[in-house]
Amino acid sequence: MNIEKYRFIAHRGLFNRLDTPENSMKAFENAIEKGYAIELDVNMSLDGHLVVFHDISLKRMTGIKNDVNLLNLNELKKLKLLGTDNVIPTFEDVLMLVSGKVPLMIEIKRNGNYKELMKKLINLLEKYDGEYIVESFDPRVIYWLKKNAPHVIRGQLASKNIREVSSRILKVLLGKMFFNIFTKPNFVAYLYTEVDKKFYKKQKKKKRYVALWTLRSKDEYNKIKDITDMVIFENEETIL
Repeated sequence: MNIEKYRFIAHRGLFNRLDTPENSMKAFENAIEKGYAIELDVNMSLDGHLVVFHDISLKRMTGIKNDVNLLNLNELKKLKLLGTDNVIPTFEDVLMLVSGKVPLMIEIKRNGNYKELMKKLINLLEKYDGEYIVESFDPRVIYWLKKNAPHVIRGQLASKNIREVSSRILKVLLGKMFFNIFTKPNFVAYLYTEVDKKFYKKQKKKKRYVALWTLRSKDEYNKIKDITDMVIFENEETIL
């Protein structure tokens, strides 16, 4: 892993609130043009296609009251992102677009059928000629990678308060990255407001890279720039 290439990672591509939605082909084109690594999210449709979309619910991005994994790909492709002409891309389409021009940070969303999702993902990545790393909040995904694709650089996403998790005990375990004992991640990606120099040094002693998310201003970046290896950002002004 060439860590220098992952220093600045465009969160869901370089997007804006006007005509370039997050996780759209246009947002990815913008990041490629600027030379930034790309963070993106992988979900799976009802008929087993990998799509690039962050939420489980389609409501925020498309206005549709349904879940991304309850519609077939043909149904998803008809939806418009934030009222623009942009549609939900397939993961395969994104790989063809990027084609190794910039590195990818691939987040696997929490999915009940994560094993099938991961098999499909690795099958596509084995044919892909480009740099990539894979991360997830779900330690089962990281463990699956350790057992089935140990060559893939894997990372544990974490925060002290993961909204998707209702169990208080599980929140604590995930926040403290307890499962790292079993999953042995190569890097950790943590909410930037919850880390300090002590945290960074601890991870470096364990020979793990550190990514912090999500930075949206220059002030935020200045506060953490010395305690992270990778910066996941929105708004290019954050890092300029």
